[in-house]
Amino acid sequence: MTKAIWTVSFAALAATGPGAAMAEDGRFELRSENMVARSDPFAPGDESIVGLGSPFELETGFDSNTWARWVQPLQGRQVLRFEQQVRIRTYFDQNALNSLLLTPRVQYWNTSGDNRYQLRLSASYSHLIRDGDDQWSRPEAEAQLRYRHMGQRRLETVARIRVNAYDFDNPALQGLDSTRTRYGVEQFFRSEDESVSVRLSAFFETAEADDDRFSFDEVRTRAEVAWQPDDKTLVVAGLDYRDREYDASFTPVIAAPRADERFTADLRVEREVSERITAFAAAGYLENSSNFALRDYGGETFKVGVRLEF
Repeated sequence: MTKAIWTVSFAALAATGPGAAMAEDGRFELRSENMVARSDPFAPGDESIVGLGSPFELETGFDSNTWARWVQPLQGRQVLRFEQQVRIRTYFDQNALNSLLLTPRVQYWNTSGDNRYQLRLSASYSHLIRDGDDQWSRPEAEAQLRYRHMGQRRLETVARIRVNAYDFDNPALQGLDSTRTRYGVEQFFRSEDESVSVRLSAFFETAEADDDRFSFDEVRTRAEVAWQPDDKTLVVAGLDYRDREYDASFTPVIAAPRADERFTADLRVEREVSERITAFAAAGYLENSSNFALRDYGGETFKVGVRLEF
């Protein structure tokens, strides 16, 4: 499986390389974020893959996330985007949590002539390798409809729907196989010069797993404010809240189904060092409250790094 995923991933990456650069009006983009970070080693959507006897903790390590992309304009205002994402995470004290994420992705955008409506469709296939072993694969599809009031970015409403399916390669984790559907709406407010923007988000996600212990419903809200005091500086503050209710108890010891509440707050500052290099630093707090003791954890978070763009 791993060899096949590498083949697909590098084939997708090769399609965005120099040979593709001959396509008329197309362009190649490369973006890489590299940082030292203290964070949750598992994304909120993936945290259930840890063994039930393993407590959660925040970990410090190195995080490198790179996107290679080919953007190809089509007729009218249509655009195709072919992308390969590679994310590597290594930890100073927990080598067993080291991971490699490979995600080839294709996106289609189409904007109406009056600039009021934009349709975005995407399809991707992710594969996670942890500590050298295959963990899961995940096909995913998403559709977005964006509406710009009066055809301007100052007021923009976005409706989203995302469907994915987790397939765990380890036979001992087959109960975690699940299909997840997420619905969401976002509202953007931007100042006339776009130096200040506000983003409000609300999502509902449902997961149907092979084992009811891992099926859940989740509500998520997020508020984010971004301020650009000058051409080279960006300050972003965000609050995020998730409320997740599982369908069944994790263990016979706890009769009630598992219930989690997750809160994060963060403040990030970015500074453009040169045309292609941006330095950034962020500090925050994460609190995951749960009636399942091994999933009750939290603490301070941070990240310091650079972003490269070509």
